[in-house]
Amino acid sequence: MRGTKRTLWEAWIDRNVDTTDPTPLFATEPAGDPGSDDGSGRRVELTAYGKRRRRPVLKRSDAMDERLRDAVDTVVADHEARGGEYDGLVYLLYGLEGSRVIPYYIGKTGTYRRADAGLSANLDGVSSTGGKFARWGYGDAYHLGDLSAAVLAECDNVDTTNHADPKAKYERWASRLFEPGTRRLRRPVYVWIRAWDRSEGPYPDTYPFLAELEYQLVGIAYELFPETLLNTEGVPNNPEAYARMRGWIDDGRTSLDDFEGSVE
Repeated sequence: MRGTKRTLWEAWIDRNVDTTDPTPLFATEPAGDPGSDDGSGRRVELTAYGKRRRRPVLKRSDAMDERLRDAVDTVVADHEARGGEYDGLVYLLYGLEGSRVIPYYIGKTGTYRRADAGLSANLDGVSSTGGKFARWGYGDAYHLGDLSAAVLAECDNVDTTNHADPKAKYERWASRLFEPGTRRLRRPVYVWIRAWDRSEGPYPDTYPFLAELEYQLVGIAYELFPETLLNTEGVPNNPEAYARMRGWIDDGRTSLDDFEGSVE
């Protein structure tokens, strides 16, 4: 079964994710930049966010902003026209090992509000604000806002006075993605985003709605990549213990990857 799931995962990735032109999640300082005290090319740039609580945050890349805005525009136009073609956005946070996709997080942003058929606040006004930004905003309770609080709390010479207290979820993200006590990525981090139109999912001849697709992908990715996947929904209560019990993680290994090679 695990071999079958690997085949399903790789086939779905091949159909949907262009690994030859990946979109970086973060803006990073150029390698060898003489104006930087870090020449790795993996240290994330900072930008200021907030009016009353001005604070430094990890900066999204311009390519990520453009890719996300294009996808949001597609969903919003469909919602305004009452076309019903798109359910919202699906996104994948990942690293690369050669051309092989190593998933970190799989998520979604649905079209509708919970209470009615109005447009979700996460998608409304994305072109004019970075606060929510389809879950990838700089505000509190959004991915990059909370991740910034977790990463920068451990960094010297960064004023985090106006940050909220780091959340355990994003401390896990910080530990997985960043070198300890720095804003330097362990390896480049990419994001894939798509306006979901109920195309074929990972299972043949199935055309899942957005929430269904998310759980299908999380379930497959967790079994194949239990040491890298950061999702906490759609997996067992103690995902690491369960993966070890099933033999998906070798106790003697230190690699983040549960197959050959290392993602460090």
